[in-house]
Amino acid sequence: MKDYSIKDKINYWLDKQMSKGTISMIRLLSFAVVFVVLIVTVLFLIFRLGDDFVSTFWDSLANIINAWMPSSDDGKIGYIVLNTITAIVGLLFTSILIGVVSSAIEEKLQELRNGNSIVLEKDHTIILGYNTGEHDLLKQLILATGNKKRTIVIFTDIEKTAMEQDLINNVDIPKNVEVICRHGDITNVNNLKCCSIDKAKVVIINALNDNRRIKAVLAVSMLKKMYPDCDVDIFACVTSDKYMLPQNKMDNKNITMLKTDDIMAKMIAHTSTEPGLSVAFKEILNFEGNEIYLEKDNRFYNKTVFELSGCIDNATLVGIKHNDVITLNPSRDTIVEEGDEVLLFEISKGCYRINEIGEKNIYEREYYTKLKEVKGKLYIIGNNILLNTIIKELPKDVVDIVLVPIKKNNEYTYNKYNNQNITIFDCNYLDDLDKITKDAGHIVILADRTIDKEDSDINNILLLLKVMNLKELNDYSYNVTVELNMENSHNVSLKNNKIDYIVSSNIASLVLAQMSENIELESVFEELLSNKGNELFSKPIKPFNLTTEHDYSYGGLKQIILSYGYTLLGYSHDEKMYLNLQLEERVHLTENDRLIVLGRE
Repeated sequence: MKDYSIKDKINYWLDKQMSKGTISMIRLLSFAVVFVVLIVTVLFLIFRLGDDFVSTFWDSLANIINAWMPSSDDGKIGYIVLNTITAIVGLLFTSILIGVVSSAIEEKLQELRNGNSIVLEKDHTIILGYNTGEHDLLKQLILATGNKKRTIVIFTDIEKTAMEQDLINNVDIPKNVEVICRHGDITNVNNLKCCSIDKAKVVIINALNDNRRIKAVLAVSMLKKMYPDCDVDIFACVTSDKYMLPQNKMDNKNITMLKTDDIMAKMIAHTSTEPGLSVAFKEILNFEGNEIYLEKDNRFYNKTVFELSGCIDNATLVGIKHNDVITLNPSRDTIVEEGDEVLLFEISKGCYRINEIGEKNIYEREYYTKLKEVKGKLYIIGNNILLNTIIKELPKDVVDIVLVPIKKNNEYTYNKYNNQNITIFDCNYLDDLDKITKDAGHIVILADRTIDKEDSDINNILLLLKVMNLKELNDYSYNVTVELNMENSHNVSLKNNKIDYIVSSNIASLVLAQMSENIELESVFEELLSNKGNELFSKPIKPFNLTTEHDYSYGGLKQIILSYGYTLLGYSHDEKMYLNLQLEERVHLTENDRLIVLGRE
């Protein structure tokens, strides 16, 4: 075996020393200078050009530091030569030292720009992942904070300066909220240590795709193992079951995961036949306007839900928490027992009032069997993984469904439910758009998930403009539901009360914000956003046998709707939504008005 040469060993040793960083390089340089000074000092003494070792050593060291070049009159030729060598070494030393220090300072400044220093905070909120142009999550957390002090740490692979500039341009951050940006890989355990996750209150995973989301969840879980006392809650949204962790693993690690595809499909299915429902969903999910709060008041005890609906003002009773179990949309005869908490839909916590119980505003009437709302033909343009769930979630009386492919040889995977008649449109959808719109009752435009998200969004927006143009030209009455990927695409889209936008990034942000802020209401939001239990509906007045000939008090209207098994949250009239009116306020309904209700289909 060939042995390494001395040159190879020296180069290897130097390489190891240089790789240790700035301090090691300065130390190596200092040793080299001292070594040169020692040699020059010995030479001075050998040739008797110096007085003693100490003074000669000091003079030689000073010459190197000052890089002093002697003149021809300063002494003998040997003295001049040795000092010249010392001056040249000094120049080299100074140049290298300046380069090393300059490089170290630049590296430190870059580190500060990237925000790699550890976050010295407690009970802070951590957002792992950030996308420029997508600000709903941060805005919702700021709204939820109110006047309290809060620190939000955003950790992502985007440069810190770019993040901060984007926030300055797009988000109004109040003085009581501090937003700290940090740069790094959200899936790297060592990078995540700078966020002080062990001292945080909540970690929200906000990555762009499922792979990075699940890797980030696992990375945070690994960090929690390193800190036994860490009890931080972790929240994430994934698109499908494929990326869900086993339930026992989530429970052990305080991890909450929701499937956005299920939520999206359900919202598309309901908004496609119930225009304006997307606004009601957002009203419940966001922190602007009305929200759901748990309230405890002994004045609620021993009264039925029907009685309370007629006396709780400025709020709507939507559920009861009994023995730590929350029941949404309880029946009218349910009694609130001592120690129970009620779920109120109100503008802010504690803003409700309790009036005297009375039924003077309830009309004496017979409640007839619910009438079914007639549905038109439903056209679904496009195809993606949501299709089967959308078809499954459609109301039972939507039986005539037409699937419109946007690509040739588009393979559809779906099942039929409730005697549905499903056909496939066999013409070019762009060339024959007038045929689609002519007999459409509802139109759904799905996102193309096989191409770039922005390209998919712009294609859907352009198609929407054509569909709405045909509607205006021909005075058609269909409503449209459009699936978009990005929040910034929605910001530049056409606004119309007959258009419901379901934006995946927006829905995920609202859900993550609500779940992280209201952990005790986790089961409530899971039921509202799942395929089972109580749901939100936008119903016409016909199924409730309401008349347009006279008006109602809002309190009386709530009790009438409750008698049909639904909880009234508000109603929409002339493109506006009205929620939580005063009990005594009079409401005159028209045939086009829709009631926003909570209940089971």
